[in-house]
Amino acid sequence: MLDSIGIPWSNQTFGVASEPAPPYIVLVAGYGESVYADNRAYASWMPYDIALYTKARDYGRERVIRDALDAADCPYTLTVTSIESEKLVEAAFTVNAIE
Repeated sequence: MLDSIGIPWSNQTFGVASEPAPPYIVLVAGYGESVYADNRAYASWMPYDIALYTKARDYGRERVIRDALDAADCPYTLTVTSIESEKLVEAAFTVNAIE
């Protein structure tokens, strides 16, 4: 799905030497969660942030990601954070992947 968006992306990090100029996306894994009963895991999932980094908030690019997630029937939450030290805006779409 991320390849179809047309924005450079990486899993966890690009590395210092290869980080592109904004906009770019970093896929960040959270902490896995499970539902247990009778000493058994019945369901496990991992939250991921699809973190879009831009120089200023970019509603158009956010819409492209929203549309791709909607087309994939993938529910999400969105958190927008200003990163003053890097002069970037992070729009993080949190999705849960069943494992």
